[in-house]
Amino acid sequence: MKAILLFIFTLLVYSISHRGEGAQWNHFIYLADAFLHGRLYVVNNLTELAYWNNHYFVVYPPMPAILLMPFVAVFGTTFYQPIISILLGAANVSLSYLVLVKFFKKNQLALWVSVLYAFGTIQWYHAEVGSSWYVAHIVALFFLWLSLLELVTKQRLFLIGLLIGGAYLARLPTILAIVFVLIFLQINFRNLFLLILGLLPALIFNGLYNLLRFGKLNDYAYSLYLDSQSLAIKQLIFPHGFFSVYYLPDRIKDIFLSFPIFTNHPPFIIPSLYAMALYIVTPAFFLILFASFKKKLVYSSLIAVLAILVISLIKGGNGFTQFGFRYSLDFLPFLLIITTSGINNKFTWWAKLLIILSIFVNLWGVIMISFLNIWTI
Repeated sequence: MKAILLFIFTLLVYSISHRGEGAQWNHFIYLADAFLHGRLYVVNNLTELAYWNNHYFVVYPPMPAILLMPFVAVFGTTFYQPIISILLGAANVSLSYLVLVKFFKKNQLALWVSVLYAFGTIQWYHAEVGSSWYVAHIVALFFLWLSLLELVTKQRLFLIGLLIGGAYLARLPTILAIVFVLIFLQINFRNLFLLILGLLPALIFNGLYNLLRFGKLNDYAYSLYLDSQSLAIKQLIFPHGFFSVYYLPDRIKDIFLSFPIFTNHPPFIIPSLYAMALYIVTPAFFLILFASFKKKLVYSSLIAVLAILVISLIKGGNGFTQFGFRYSLDFLPFLLIITTSGINNKFTWWAKLLIILSIFVNLWGVIMISFLNIWTI
């Protein structure tokens, strides 16, 4: 019942929060339409497309478009992409509650953290906006939470691998969530085989998808897109190519040392859409300091966070525009597990105060950006 109520309330809040600012970035609507018409390319010239053999291709992995195909089949390209983002964002909150109850065996604790997740983390803003960049994260999170729910219930390894593969087809770095499963379940060779067997459909699909588009098995679309950019853009955002260790200082700054803008006149504090530190947008993450890192659940989650984070740390550009650091959505379930452990150990009035403060910070972000259109880069 609590999971259902969480879904309904989150759905209501996210729906009210949505003001339409990301709806025009609806690549996956047109990609779903292309699939339905037997094409792998889109016919309209949206932003951030790869150009190859006189056609434009969406550079992002296709899972959101696959989920949208039934809706586009019925409603056509007029279907409103943010709807699926808001629906799945609300579903993610319910799933998080079910997973956390299983992991920590405490209903009240799970409820507090699920509310934190819904309204005290950057999922709120990115789910309610629902642009192509953001909906990819929400879809990936949906599959990650489903994989964790399977892990804490029936533990069918093939299905866990299949679900992580679903996340991978929305956001490529999330395939490294497999690290959590391997460590937490201490999988033997037979079980590892079943897990990898579950991953294979996604890996094969993605390889064939790229092979049919570009004649290459790897995700060549990103390279094509980078090649199409002006020299000035390359030097500004990708001076060392798409991935390089030289980007580490910038990404670490984004995660830990990026702040909103302070002014001497109202509204006094303005969100930066370039980046803001994780603990600024979710002060409750300070409770990670009290987590039980010697417990397998926590150190497995920490290793998963670090494994997925590495991809973001060496990537040119930080994913702007965004509220906070949106690449953290890729490992947010594991970050929340660690946070839950910390809250469990320090479930005091000030821990609850940090959760409430996190909600107010994210409410501020939604109001400032979506309602008032007040922000800076």
